[in-house]
Amino acid sequence: MAQKDDFKPIEDMLAHANPNPNREGCPSPKELEELALRRRDAGDPLYVHVARCSPCYSTIRELQRQRGVTVLVPPKRVWMWWAAAAALLCVVAGAVWYSNHSPGKSIAPIVAQSNVKLPSTILDLRPFATVRSEESPNGSTPLAMSRSRQNVVLVLPVASAEGEYALKVLDSNLVPQLTSAPVAKLTDGVTSISTELDLTRIPSGRYTLALKREPEDWRYFPLQVR
Repeated sequence: MAQKDDFKPIEDMLAHANPNPNREGCPSPKELEELALRRRDAGDPLYVHVARCSPCYSTIRELQRQRGVTVLVPPKRVWMWWAAAAALLCVVAGAVWYSNHSPGKSIAPIVAQSNVKLPSTILDLRPFATVRSEESPNGSTPLAMSRSRQNVVLVLPVASAEGEYALKVLDSNLVPQLTSAPVAKLTDGVTSISTELDLTRIPSGRYTLALKREPEDWRYFPLQVR
């Protein structure tokens, strides 16, 4: 299990990475207090906003400190993926800057090599209210993925079971554009799927991510491919 000090770099990133100076879409002070004290349902879309808005995240963390609310630290392997991905981006960015600013020299590109296969996308499905029907979900802030071949970590809703799942990416007509059969594993109380998805042949647009584990019903999540 990860310790609070281990998670501090990720907490600092969440507190500064998304400034939102105009406070667009921010919840009211009362709603922020309810989020901080966990009085709202886990599927409330405001949790998604907080993850993408540093001022709201900082406000909630301060309220939690004042009220003595215990912070739930994510599994160690999840935050280590985040940290490794961030470090890799820093190496590449530094190489590009040095290449562009070194006077009188043509510097060969530096390619970061690693034997570790890093996930490029982490999708947390827990804040989303799942839809158990054949209709595509509407009104929710969609998950976001790029049109690329990528490793994806899906953090499944609370109480999701381990085992093999059927995964589909459905278009607006609910026609499968991509299918997969990944396996979910339970670690530190969190069920997640790690799988490789190739979205290079899928046009940008709105889709539906569908998941199913027998004998359960399909569960649907809004997805934006960019």
